[in-house]
Amino acid sequence: MSEDTRIVLDLETQKSFQEVEGRQPALLKISVVGIYQYATGQYRTFLEQDLGELEQLLRATKLLIGFNIRRFDLEVLTPYLTTPLGPLPVLDLMDEVTRLLGHRVSLDSLAGATLGQKKSGSGLDALRFFKAGQWEELKAYCLKDVELTKALYEYGLTHGELKCTSKYTSGVLSIPVNWNVSRQRILTTLEEAFKRKLRVELDYFAVKSGAGEGDRERTHRAVDIYRYDGTMVEGYCHLRQGLRHFRVERILDVRPTFLTYQIPADYQPAATAPDE
Repeated sequence: MSEDTRIVLDLETQKSFQEVEGRQPALLKISVVGIYQYATGQYRTFLEQDLGELEQLLRATKLLIGFNIRRFDLEVLTPYLTTPLGPLPVLDLMDEVTRLLGHRVSLDSLAGATLGQKKSGSGLDALRFFKAGQWEELKAYCLKDVELTKALYEYGLTHGELKCTSKYTSGVLSIPVNWNVSRQRILTTLEEAFKRKLRVELDYFAVKSGAGEGDRERTHRAVDIYRYDGTMVEGYCHLRQGLRHFRVERILDVRPTFLTYQIPADYQPAATAPDE
């Protein structure tokens, strides 16, 4: 058996938000959970009474992959856990796309533009299957979403991008991804480079000031960091040959160089520096 403990997860609920008080995922209750285990190369489903076994698998995983999993699936699952899962490593495809685009897109949009595939139905179908006791149809619906999420994850690993359509543009958008680089490593590298005054090389998802959705590109540039607060980098960009702001959420990768620099004595933080 492989030591690869990655799991792709999706779940369906017994109730809709209209049937519970407030938009509280924890009140929706689970009808079925579908997963793909890289260790076994198999798809599996778990009904509400089987979630103890699922919990053990989740505690052993090194990466849990899903779509909107942080603010929905894990919130729905939490009441069923014997103890909190702790710092479970999670890759949420929706979070990754939203971080770069600045707005949400649907699983259907990503799958259609990237894979040429569509979901088998809607969440209303899953609720109808549960209430009618159509368990096989419910499991199939859930596993289709797992299959699409897995395919998108693997496409991103292979091609370094996903694609989507958006209500803000008529074209297909390309979204760069780099899932081999952890966000924590990016933050740590920026902090260390700033402390040691080492020039960094950034892979950055740039958006032209005042531009539309289509005016985005992956760029590579060398930057001397003058200011860093965990969310924004301000520094001298050798590509643009001037002071620029960089949003940390749009940094795809960062590598320190062995070149040192000095912050100019007359440097003042520039609130109006162009946002790259």
